[in-house]
Amino acid sequence: MMTEKEIRQALKDAGIRLLEKGLTQGTWGNLSIRLDERHMVVTPSGLDYTRLTPDDMVVVDIETLEYNSHIKPTSEKKIHAAIYRERKDINAVIHSHPLNSSSVAAARKSLPVMSEEMRRLVGGEARLARYGLPSTDSLTKSTIKALEGRNACLQANHGLVVCAGSMDEAFEVCRVMEESARLYIESEVKKILKKDDIVAEDIIEAFCNIINK
Repeated sequence: MMTEKEIRQALKDAGIRLLEKGLTQGTWGNLSIRLDERHMVVTPSGLDYTRLTPDDMVVVDIETLEYNSHIKPTSEKKIHAAIYRERKDINAVIHSHPLNSSSVAAARKSLPVMSEEMRRLVGGEARLARYGLPSTDSLTKSTIKALEGRNACLQANHGLVVCAGSMDEAFEVCRVMEESARLYIESEVKKILKKDDIVAEDIIEAFCNIINK
């Protein structure tokens, strides 16, 4: 296992990497790494990834959600902790809002398997977790259910949650989810845009149909 110092730096680096790879926007999203069987280290609430330092990361008790820091941990710590409690094989969690994945989540749709890579990394289709307000028990429970046998799920009207044995592996899951979401959106648009005389208004209407149907 990594030391606490190494984990703090890894979370700092991961936050920057999320932005550089276009896998989140602004301060949205949160990350964590398991410290030991009882604790995790999580990103703080509402701080810009470019300004974060390793010292800003917060150690949180997986069982009680207690923490000993003047810095407030992410409001989604419940979901991170629940994943670590349920999945002993998981050591890293990413919750983010990449454009394509968030669009599918906003349409309240599961993401079907779009490639063998997705099947291998995710474990099958990425299920949709029922809508729930952020940081609530209902959202946590629906997310854990959607993650059964999977390494990723979408949260209705919200975003993406991925988990893996390491942060590098979690990034690979996040990457393939965003690529798969892009392919899915493109395939759905092509099903609708079959006529040669398609015009801009039809394209806009087709996209709205995908989001709203």
